[in-house]
Amino acid sequence: MRMIKHKKGAELSMNVIIIAILAILVLVIVAAFFTGGMARLMELISGTRPDSISTATSMCQSDCDVASIRGTPQEKTNSKYCRQTFRLDNDEDGKIDTTPDGSPRYYHCWESPISIICGGVKEFCAAD
Repeated sequence: MRMIKHKKGAELSMNVIIIAILAILVLVIVAAFFTGGMARLMELISGTRPDSISTATSMCQSDCDVASIRGTPQEKTNSKYCRQTFRLDNDEDGKIDTTPDGSPRYYHCWESPISIICGGVKEFCAAD
């Protein structure tokens, strides 16, 4: 029996496998880019996707409950209920709502469509 000293065949097949995997990965990325999947991924990563109205509503209700038990007006003014804003897609066009000048529209908890009115706290909130 002869021992094989040079395993160039095994090396070549390993290189071919690595190159094939890289080529497939590049093709998948290019296909995702052209089908729009990359745009959705980038929106998700960069935070330009709208917040969910149902999520905003439940968060505002929870924040209202916490703010209601706060003692001082300063604590209520600084509560998440008063400070937190949401970027929504109220018209359901797939894009964040904007103001007339084109900048993102930020909704407070007490504004429609969220509409969580927190008695005893709302009057301490100053809309930005």
